[in-house]
Amino acid sequence: KYFTHYGDGLMWAPLGIYCFFYKRKFFIAVVAGVIISTILAQFLKRIVYPDELRPISYLSEIFPVHVVDGVTMRKVHSFPSGHTTTAFAMALIMAYIINRKAWSVILPLLASLAAYSRVYLAQHFPTDIFAGMCIGIVSAIMSLLIYRKLIRYHNEKSSSKTKLA
Repeated sequence: KYFTHYGDGLMWAPLGIYCFFYKRKFFIAVVAGVIISTILAQFLKRIVYPDELRPISYLSEIFPVHVVDGVTMRKVHSFPSGHTTTAFAMALIMAYIINRKAWSVILPLLASLAAYSRVYLAQHFPTDIFAGMCIGIVSAIMSLLIYRKLIRYHNEKSSSKTKLA
């Protein structure tokens, strides 16, 4: 049940603080990742599929569902998994920022464990997890594309000022 916390929205805070103080140029990628992943996941969860039942609601009448002590069981808003979206978006952005081969394996593995925990805790179906994973990947790519465009724009602006001087 502890791996599920890797997908909490609050996990963005340490990454944002780290980037703000030590890797400032990546701060925009983190902010874009938070905004994009949250908007995409919550739009699908609350607008497109608002009444999508979670496993406890759907399956408990058919057969007993495994419940872990201390875990609050939600009844609706199953699709997609917001925790999985957050975990994958954050893992991929962090892997890009850290830029080390080992972390490029470790961080997505941690995101996968967070995703698996959502099924294990009877909070989501595997399809919810798969959709969350896809949204997280797309969110990370979009935020890094925004970051790269802004860096390119900043560099072109700086070089044109240097040429004028």
